[in-house]
Amino acid sequence: MNPEDLSPIQMLITTIAGLFFSGLFAGTVFIHSWVLVAWKRVMVWQGWLRDRVHDRIGLVDLLACFAFVAVSQIAIAGLFFYEVKTKALAQETQVQEVQGDLKTLLPDSPWFMFAVSFSLVLGCVLSAFWTCFRTRETPKRLGMWSGLIPRDLFVGSLVFLWVIPLVLAVNIAVSQATQIEYKHPVIDSLRERAWAFPLLFTSAAIFAPIWEEYAFRFLLVNWLDTIRHHGFDWNRILFGFRPQADGLTSGTSADGQMALDGQDPIDVPEASSQELTERYPPWWIAILSGLIFGLAHFEYGVSWVPLVVLGTVLARVYQLQRSILPCILMHGLFNSLAMVGFAVELFVKPPT
Repeated sequence: MNPEDLSPIQMLITTIAGLFFSGLFAGTVFIHSWVLVAWKRVMVWQGWLRDRVHDRIGLVDLLACFAFVAVSQIAIAGLFFYEVKTKALAQETQVQEVQGDLKTLLPDSPWFMFAVSFSLVLGCVLSAFWTCFRTRETPKRLGMWSGLIPRDLFVGSLVFLWVIPLVLAVNIAVSQATQIEYKHPVIDSLRERAWAFPLLFTSAAIFAPIWEEYAFRFLLVNWLDTIRHHGFDWNRILFGFRPQADGLTSGTSADGQMALDGQDPIDVPEASSQELTERYPPWWIAILSGLIFGLAHFEYGVSWVPLVVLGTVLARVYQLQRSILPCILMHGLFNSLAMVGFAVELFVKPPT
């Protein structure tokens, strides 16, 4: 297609996409060159957190998240059904016909899919309140965020520029080897409803990163940490470590010991000074989290394979920062990259 054949809107989309991909290419080249030169400094950077005892999250918190998400989705679906049913009754349409239509129309409705995406975020927000209330801890102490917003954004941006060529290379290799086309029901339905692109972009670049990073990084990684520190202690696996329930205060002495109310500090074996100052968190938790994250997208062709790589890096960043903010930023940028490419295909390329 020649530039003179493009409409003003198509020219705008093409220009934005060109600037986006050019900046992305320049940024990745710069970051990879810098990492090669300063590899040792990157590896021992003091901003990477060393290992700590994170054992407050239990299986009950993951199940509560699923429950809150399910309730939120049921509520959203109920609101849509009620509105459609009310309009149908006003037009004297049979309720049975409306129910049959909803089964086919609602899943393909862009507004319904947008609302479902929002319900996932709402469920995770309710889950976060529940987890803080149950553990009697603040979001910062639990590891939802570090409180260092500029550093989180800086780390997220740099790691994204470093990892994106690896993820894209794996994606291309897998796609070429399997010849399986990427399929997503939302994207397929959007081809017939181009007006809904802003809804899909918001869902993919904002809503999905928030709830997926909360579930797969904050809850899952911390729960695996609880298992790592306490083994097959079923009480800990289910409920995490609860200082109040075990007669301990949440305060910790300067040498890493936990104190009983009114008594001398007692040793906590998992929090030895050597472990807290010299070691990084283990890789196996990040790899397992990334594998589960990728398999959760198994129905979308072979895209789950590069998502395992992305999920592993996201989990590692979370381990080293104890904040989901850089992970949300990386995830949002990755999905934005895919959406920009899809916008070019949808609005600029001629239909085949």
